[in-house]
Amino acid sequence: MKKHVIFATITITAFASLFSPATLNSANLTSVKDTLQTSRLSWGARVEADGTAEGASNVQIQAAPAAPLNSTSTANLHAGDSILINSNSYTVVGIIDADEFTVTPVIVSGDADDGDPIYLEMKPQHVVTFDTSSAVADGFFQVLIPADATTPADGNIDDGGFDFDTGSIDVVATDTGNYDFVTGVATYSGNTGCTAPANYHCFEAHYSGNGGIGTSISFTIGNTTGTNSLIAPGEASAHTEATADTYSFIVKNFAASTDPNVATPIDQTTGKIALIEAVRVSATVDPTITFTIAGVGTGTSTCGATPDISTATGTNAPLAVPFGSMTLNTFKDLSHNLTVSTNASGGYVVTASEDDELGLGGATSPAIADTPGDNTLASDSVSDEWGTATNNGFGYSLENVDAAAINFEYTTATGNCTGTFCARQFANIAASDSPASLFSSTTVANSENAYVCYRLSVGATQQAGDYENQVTYTATGTF
Repeated sequence: MKKHVIFATITITAFASLFSPATLNSANLTSVKDTLQTSRLSWGARVEADGTAEGASNVQIQAAPAAPLNSTSTANLHAGDSILINSNSYTVVGIIDADEFTVTPVIVSGDADDGDPIYLEMKPQHVVTFDTSSAVADGFFQVLIPADATTPADGNIDDGGFDFDTGSIDVVATDTGNYDFVTGVATYSGNTGCTAPANYHCFEAHYSGNGGIGTSISFTIGNTTGTNSLIAPGEASAHTEATADTYSFIVKNFAASTDPNVATPIDQTTGKIALIEAVRVSATVDPTITFTIAGVGTGTSTCGATPDISTATGTNAPLAVPFGSMTLNTFKDLSHNLTVSTNASGGYVVTASEDDELGLGGATSPAIADTPGDNTLASDSVSDEWGTATNNGFGYSLENVDAAAINFEYTTATGNCTGTFCARQFANIAASDSPASLFSSTTVANSENAYVCYRLSVGATQQAGDYENQVTYTATGTF
């Protein structure tokens, strides 16, 4: 039996607020933290050509780290991740083992060479929050996020800090009422106005107003969609799997018109950011399908009629359709309720067939013929109105309860059906008919059901005796 494995990823968000100010004449901002949208490390590895081929879906990664792409394990990957090999996009389909995974589409020309870079870029939003310690009028706040010393703004994963990417970074500052902020400004490490301390990206928000003591400030860097956001670092060169890489960030409050590269801040606090691999959680859900036939009592209207006899009680209920003694040229109606549940991704279909027409003592002949309908057009695939009991025979109709799709219903006014009781014959296996579809779904289903409404009438020339046949229902899931 084929099994399907579901992968989910729990991303552990870890942060700490460490209040360790530098030795200078400044106070501490309080309650300082950087809440990351996700603390998942980016992932960067290199192609191992021996296990990767153009036109194939398998990717193998190299066993030795090559900075800044230090990942040598697939532990931080999971199905559904969007990755880049060189500059081409792929989606991870599955994880094979510790150094191999599969992708879609297949590997294109130029992406199967030894050492080709593979990137999974995480771009979390930063929400830096803190409380002020001093009332600084018309000043500005600066948040410093750690950057790589070598390539801080090339748009690729770094192993020493966050990459500024090649575009702009959105910065928004808000407070509880004592500060009137203007649009924040982002400057990458080493660029004009962002040289000290070294290896930090600078994010500033200037304000007017007197400021306040104990005012809560929220400083948002980037977006939850990943646009105009920093790229999280990949594994550090000395990374230990399942142990977070930690980085310091700094929050400062400056007086107006001062140069943050040389001026002493009024207030300053340093905090920590911790980034770690995501935890891949896996579970196996076995394919399932359940199918039940339930009897219907005489108090339940189905297909526009009240059943004459209950199929919910009596001998062999509910696996019997006991019409009993028939009155000539008079309809009798009975019903069953069919219910399906399945986790099949392609849904299900319920089909029906009879082994033969109703035969005397179960024999082939004599038999009660299948219904011709009022217009002698009824078959196992064509509906015909059947409201005249002198048009003798055995047939059925359907009433949908909550199935996703149904093949026809008693109310379907099409062709020769007026919609009072549109009927069909059961597919006859003895006549080489294929089982006919009753109702179906194209996706997973939970207790979808429909009524099958049996109808029978016999005429004066029908030989006396007990007649029977077998109707078989089949529920098939598409997994």
